[in-house]
Amino acid sequence: MGKSWTLLVLVLGACQPLYGGSPQKLRNPAPVKPPTTLPGGEDKIVYVERCDLFTTKVARVTRQTTDAEVYTLAGDKKLADYARAPTKPDLIVDGIDRYIAALRKDPFSAQATLKLALAYHEVRRKGCALALLERLDQLAQHPKFARDANDAIDQITQRGNRTWFEGYRREALRAVGRTDP
Repeated sequence: MGKSWTLLVLVLGACQPLYGGSPQKLRNPAPVKPPTTLPGGEDKIVYVERCDLFTTKVARVTRQTTDAEVYTLAGDKKLADYARAPTKPDLIVDGIDRYIAALRKDPFSAQATLKLALAYHEVRRKGCALALLERLDQLAQHPKFARDANDAIDQITQRGNRTWFEGYRREALRAVGRTDP
């Protein structure tokens, strides 16, 4: 009976207020609302205008189109995963790396060029996106690659894709030699 009595005293003693006083009433802090606009009063998206990524010249290229398509599909998957979970920026970086690898395998791939431009648009690299669109226009002027490049350019001007390159769409269309219909 001695052990149970000691246990009962400990349990009852634990339920007493600390230091014999009444508990303090705490107030909930007032909620802090995030600012709806940037400091300065206007919402402005900041783009990176420069692009130092495409400065190397290639003398001779061996096209590996099947490998390029595999890398392009892997990049598509990474960007689709990023669209579902935008809090994971490593997914879009991996997607960009896959598109770059696709262009290393086949520098004349119009789809990889367009998708890399769209990925750079997602990370606000306007200069790189416009450089890739100019490259797409150069591919459209070459007789061997014109059909694929024009198909990729037509995707930009389609009605459902008007949000592509939003913020600098006129410049993007000018880079591929088109105007907004």
